[in-house]
Amino acid sequence: MPESLPTVPAKSSTAPSADPLRARSVPCSGGELLLAAGRSALPAYAFGSPYALQVTSRITQCPPPPPDLREPDAAHFVYGLTLPSAGATPLIAAEAAEIVLDVHEVEGAIVEPALGMVHELAVHACRFTGAGEMIHLVLRRFDGVLQVVTHDTHTPHLNSRLAGQCAERRRVSLTEVRELAERWGGECGFTAAHPPATGVCTWASIGTGPAGEASSPYGAQGEVAW
Repeated sequence: MPESLPTVPAKSSTAPSADPLRARSVPCSGGELLLAAGRSALPAYAFGSPYALQVTSRITQCPPPPPDLREPDAAHFVYGLTLPSAGATPLIAAEAAEIVLDVHEVEGAIVEPALGMVHELAVHACRFTGAGEMIHLVLRRFDGVLQVVTHDTHTPHLNSRLAGQCAERRRVSLTEVRELAERWGGECGFTAAHPPATGVCTWASIGTGPAGEASSPYGAQGEVAW
């Protein structure tokens, strides 16, 4: 298993985590820093994996159960997109996200920042995914938090020097996303992708307004890592 991305302290030296799956997080509004200490019970799509969208049952039901036919809910939804690493991808991702938000009648105040987050995270994922490869993007909302998750194919480095340089490139690449998330009471971060996927998963979230609360897909607090 590839080792995790290295800890990059913001002001003071922090020892690297022994947890190979520790998530990297950036400052939230109000100065609080959130970090995932482990995996949650969320399905694989929440981590941006394009390979395992749900847990496979040992018994196949036939005929299969019907789809969810309830009316679209503005508070709870999950959508996933798999897109090529290409120049048009961020625009396509943002336009697809706009349709999702419109169908679910998400309040207008967060539509613009949400679409900006989708666009910038798609740009970020494409920077770390070669031509001819695919990125995966998840747009979801739960408990008032809107979250965007992207999955790129750039596998974390085993060499500590290269890993540190790569983590710094990711920090720079996520500058606009981090600033947007902070303005809306959210956070962003990155971690090694959820198996069986390889590469890196990056997320960002916003609340219902500039003072809203947000959560990483791992839902736990931990040591400062950004």
